[in-house]
Amino acid sequence: MLLLLIVATVLAHYLSGERDNKQGTRRVMLSEFPQHIDKWNQISDRTLGSGQERELGADDYLSRTYTDDRGAIAYLFIAYYGSQRQRQTFHSPQNCIPGAGWTMSKHRLHRFDLDRAGRERAINEYLIEKDDERMLAFYWYHGRGRVVANEYWARLAAIEDSLLIGRTDGALIRLIVPLVGRDEREEQLRETGLDFARRLLTIVEDYIPN
Repeated sequence: MLLLLIVATVLAHYLSGERDNKQGTRRVMLSEFPQHIDKWNQISDRTLGSGQERELGADDYLSRTYTDDRGAIAYLFIAYYGSQRQRQTFHSPQNCIPGAGWTMSKHRLHRFDLDRAGRERAINEYLIEKDDERMLAFYWYHGRGRVVANEYWARLAAIEDSLLIGRTDGALIRLIVPLVGRDEREEQLRETGLDFARRLLTIVEDYIPN
């Protein structure tokens, strides 16, 4: 019974938003995100329709297409939430991608160097397919200095940080790389996607605060 009371108290605090620092967290808007990131250059910038924006429920978002110096394409999507309370939270790719008619398979977990607090940084990779199209989808949950692959661990981390630092802000980052040509190109394009992801991790702190 005591454990249930503790859990209920923690959840009530998390949902109430009493200590949430949504307005006090300084950040640069995603509209200022670089159009050129080393060898990657922006070639298009998409704005969602009003209905899509309401469904997304994000405080800020970015939807762009980049290409590198070898002609590889990457679709970058970032949805930032100043608070993950009161039903305002990430839309899981586990729901959104299949909901758009794509299948997801061949999950891989890619681990990077530890963050400044000594925590693991990891991102997901899935092969997604629809009709004759095949793509590699990379995504992770980013916020308050954390880079988390698992959706449920990301939610638990938000509850922990709500109690410790009064913040639940964060973002979903999704990077999709189309697969073209023969199967042996898949590994090359995987490394291309991971290279872009690594570069993103070095610059997103101004837009998704630690």
